[in-house]
Amino acid sequence: MLPGTGAGGRLAALLMAIALGSAPGRSSAGEPTTAFDPRLRGVALGDLADFDDAQMAALALRLPGALPLDEVLSTSVFTRDGHALVVDVVGRAKRFADSDERRHPRGRVGVLRVSVPVGMSDQRCDLGPPTVLWERSLAELDLRARLSIIDWALMVEDRELGFRRVYPIGGGGIDRGVRFPGLVSSMTPTTEDGLLEKRFAWRKLHSPWYFRDKPYLPVSLGRTLTRRDGTTYKVYGESKVAFHIWQDKGFERGYFSHGCIRMRTEDLDELAAFVFGARSPIPIVLRLDPLADALHPYPLDTRKYWQLKNFGTKAKPRTRLKYMLHEMELGTEPLPSPDELVPFTFDSKPIVQSGRLR
Repeated sequence: MLPGTGAGGRLAALLMAIALGSAPGRSSAGEPTTAFDPRLRGVALGDLADFDDAQMAALALRLPGALPLDEVLSTSVFTRDGHALVVDVVGRAKRFADSDERRHPRGRVGVLRVSVPVGMSDQRCDLGPPTVLWERSLAELDLRARLSIIDWALMVEDRELGFRRVYPIGGGGIDRGVRFPGLVSSMTPTTEDGLLEKRFAWRKLHSPWYFRDKPYLPVSLGRTLTRRDGTTYKVYGESKVAFHIWQDKGFERGYFSHGCIRMRTEDLDELAAFVFGARSPIPIVLRLDPLADALHPYPLDTRKYWQLKNFGTKAKPRTRLKYMLHEMELGTEPLPSPDELVPFTFDSKPIVQSGRLR
């Protein structure tokens, strides 16, 4: 057994319960169940918690000597395979290679896929020593990112390898027709051609104070320009929308910002490690549509939200800037349904398809 895992809960049954929405239990044969919702793939083990049980496995894999890593950044579930829990571990080791120009004392970033035997006895979950199935340096991964405004979830993945991480996020509040009368949208815009690249990113941003010396990762946007001879070329420039730390007393998943994307501290640190160490800028799309193939259990707040404050009238709406940001207020009406939202581009234009608003 891994140190510290003899006592505790029923991890295998808990994963079944979370995947199917039932209470923890055991199969009739007393063996660990194999059912698992594939949409949970990439979710951190700690987020699959009915507290003690799933966190026990996450903590066990972080124990010194449990894995050939100098630091563990995250442990995320891949699948259940019979009597084993298959976990993707992002960590640092000196044998790994990435493109970060700064040396880190704990080494470069890489990914291990490990299989952890899970046994059930006397209503207890026993974890055996993990077996490394494969490992990859970050420089070997082809990472791409997708963000859903409706789900408020971010997925970073290497599709060919099957590795992915899914994070809960908070994003732009609601605009109830202030910028464009009659149209309801999120303050976070959409794009099919964005990048996360280290030339615009900050490892630690301390001004204004609410960035708390944590990473600041702007989305850069593609622009097609025309030369004098008529030929075209593409350039990417930094936008005003970025991934950064939450700024309130606690992280909230939902419509809570001026347009930027907020993340939990550990998630933001991991994303920053990807951005600074990936072999090339990470392509990212921001869409209104949900991530049909991903599910994150962190609760989405649908009771309260921010909205763009209207300083005019409904017929003649008007916004006001404060500290270079639009003034927001708590929404008083029920949160709009996903069908009511219209996607907007970074140029603050509604997306039109076939002459109709999408």
